[in-house]
Amino acid sequence: MPIQSLTWGPLEGMQPRQRAWRFVAACLLLICVVLLEWYSHLDYSLGVLYVLPVALMGTLGRRSWVIAAAMICAYIRGFFTDLSVIEYWLRFLMASIAYSGVGMLVAEMSRNRRRLLAAFADLRLEKERRHLAEDQLRMLASSSPAAIVTLDHQANVIFANRAAHELLAIADGESLVGRRLDDNLPVFAQALSLGSSSPAMRITTTSWAKRVNGVQFPIVTWFSTYEDGPQRCLAGIFVDVSEEMRDRELESFRHFSDYNRLLAGAVSHEIRNMCSAIAVVTSNLSRREELSGDADFGALTTLIESLGQIASANLRTTKQQSAEWVKLSVVMEQLRLVIEPDWSEHGVEIEWSHEDVMVQADQHGLLQVLLNVTQNSLRAVEDREGASLHIATRREDDRVVVSIVDNGPGVRDPSTLFQPFRPDADGTGLGLFVSRQIMHSFEGEISHVPTPSGCRFDVTLVAESI
Repeated sequence: MPIQSLTWGPLEGMQPRQRAWRFVAACLLLICVVLLEWYSHLDYSLGVLYVLPVALMGTLGRRSWVIAAAMICAYIRGFFTDLSVIEYWLRFLMASIAYSGVGMLVAEMSRNRRRLLAAFADLRLEKERRHLAEDQLRMLASSSPAAIVTLDHQANVIFANRAAHELLAIADGESLVGRRLDDNLPVFAQALSLGSSSPAMRITTTSWAKRVNGVQFPIVTWFSTYEDGPQRCLAGIFVDVSEEMRDRELESFRHFSDYNRLLAGAVSHEIRNMCSAIAVVTSNLSRREELSGDADFGALTTLIESLGQIASANLRTTKQQSAEWVKLSVVMEQLRLVIEPDWSEHGVEIEWSHEDVMVQADQHGLLQVLLNVTQNSLRAVEDREGASLHIATRREDDRVVVSIVDNGPGVRDPSTLFQPFRPDADGTGLGLFVSRQIMHSFEGEISHVPTPSGCRFDVTLVAESI
């Protein structure tokens, strides 16, 4: 029971049945004192015994009840004395004051006792809750798959859970507690080595750690410092991200290889076109009699044929992207996280409207296509007042269309948009060409939709059947 509940209302903390029994007991005790004095006919007064029912009434805590009981006892006590009227009322007044004082003292003592008992009960409850919370936190820290350590100001381990021992390759039967970790976790030691005047830190960072056998591995850490001055300590969590780094690098390498293959296909396509044109010219020149037996002209023809054969290997379709069913909303959320900061810097709030539907695509490839289109839109509108970007999805039978619309200057010649090495492109002129090849790899399509103003691209994907 909270202590505040006993601050007001003296009867708080006592059950109604207990109050009733004490009230009855006080009345019975008063009756016993009256009967004793009535039948004893002693020469001296038993007035001191009247204090007992008043004191018992004081345990109920009601001041009005105490005063009423004191006055009743003082009044009854006067029946057993042979006094004048003035002496009777004077003694009644003095007795009422005395009895009331004793009752008030008992009432205050009773109230303080209940408060102390309630406070003790609260403290015991808080102690039990604290022990329970500590046990839960200890169990959580011990069973956590993430490594948790606390270090003192000298980078000595105060606490380390089982995951920390496993990540740092501590042998069975040995403990990290008491060891220095400035060599194993340099990022923690560096944080503790900062001056005591530096503010408390709460940081997330990527770093490297070293096991006791000398093997290094990448980690992501979350740590904070506590305590002030030279006795600053540190609590940190770190996880091994070797698998994530390996998967990320392999995925990046795969996409890098795919994009190189698409680039080589584009170059092969252009070389093949030029070789065809040159072959037509050399065929026309070969009809001239003065060049029919020329050795240099024959060598040039052979070189052109060889170059055409090299370029005839169409690298664009030698390998298909690995397509799977992915949630379009997940890809759109990733796109939002990547592009929203750049658009916010230009004061543009992107309008989003997308459905939670499964589409057939390579998630990374689809994200790259959407990034390419939105980055083109950003370059088109970055110097315009009132720039806007709207990204919406809609379903059309077994297809889902993602429309990306900006209010930029638009496209001058849409017929060359998806041709490689466009002369009017801002960069190499391969972005949209590669994007279309990526979309084709999982049966998708990207197209430019003419609009009265601005620019609109539609990215079409195969949707999961309803």
